Amino acid sequence: MLLKEPKFKDKYFLFSHPKVPLVIFGVNQNVYSEVNLDYIKKNKIQIFRRAGGGGGGAVYVDPGNLTYSFFDTDDGTNYLNFKKYAQPIINVLKKLGVDAQMSGRNDLTVDGKKFSGMAALKIGDRFYCGGTLMVDVDLDAANKALNPPKSKLASKGISSVHSRVTNLRSYFKPQYKDITIDQIREMILQEVFDTNDVSTIPTYKLTQEDIDAVNAQVKKSFGGPDWVMGKQYHDDYFHSNHYDGVGNIEFSFSVDKGIITHAKIFGDFNRAGGNLKEIEDKLTGTPYKKDNLVEAFRTSSLEHNIGKVTPEQMTDLLLDAKYQEG
Repeated sequence: MLLKEPKFKDKYFLFSHPKVPLVIFGVNQNVYSEVNLDYIKKNKIQIFRRAGGGGGGAVYVDPGNLTYSFFDTDDGTNYLNFKKYAQPIINVLKKLGVDAQMSGRNDLTVDGKKFSGMAALKIGDRFYCGGTLMVDVDLDAANKALNPPKSKLASKGISSVHSRVTNLRSYFKPQYKDITIDQIREMILQEVFDTNDVSTIPTYKLTQEDIDAVNAQVKKSFGGPDWVMGKQYHDDYFHSNHYDGVGNIEFSFSVDKGIITHAKIFGDFNRAGGNLKEIEDKLTGTPYKKDNLVEAFRTSSLEHNIGKVTPEQMTDLLLDAKYQEG
């Protein structure tokens, strides 16, 4: 609503704090390759899919997590400028004693371990950019719930979810060891709005009309099993690779008598709103040969629909067996 409704043209800042464990996916991600569904079902962890995905992968959140979101208007320089919107968060964490750093295109880290992943979504000239803050998250549960593609982990030189993420509390200065998430939220608000008194911050309270509009949109577009889970494909091949500055790109595809008979694209790449069907349709019916694949990718608007990857890179991804996920 903050992206679509004409009355919301100002800059907004929003927090969310889950009361129960959740796993949240990007819009183009494949649920079946990202998580341990048996563990999630057994432990009654809820699954949601967000409308955006540019930069963000699947995340596990629980009451030990705080999520922050900026809503802004694109001026040609600020959309996907993760560093700009991460800076207030980094400033607060440094006050708390955390040597927080921006890592890669959209991660916040300390001692080389990730505690926040950022994502973005753009509709028209409006967009949001936000991320998670792991303060006291159950890391064991996160490790068991998430099962990311091996290529995503290998690209970062690590072997498991547990080894690459960390909670923030152990890094806080002694005087902040017992700080609450509500107190951290207040410090972030003071930083974002450059004030010592949060009561002076202009606040918009949703009306019943707003709430009804949100619920109607959720019912129409999101939240149903088809939207959340997606379809499980049983193709011949599932190839995946991580591309710096773009994200993870995955192809599920089948080949019969040397011809691609089906192709489906997944991933957490920047262009969450790209037309992936354009690429999938170009591939379907194409001979599974280098020259033919390069031509199919060349005519399918790769940069607009996925990001800055080349037809040759995508052809290599489909042809080389080293990208096959086991």
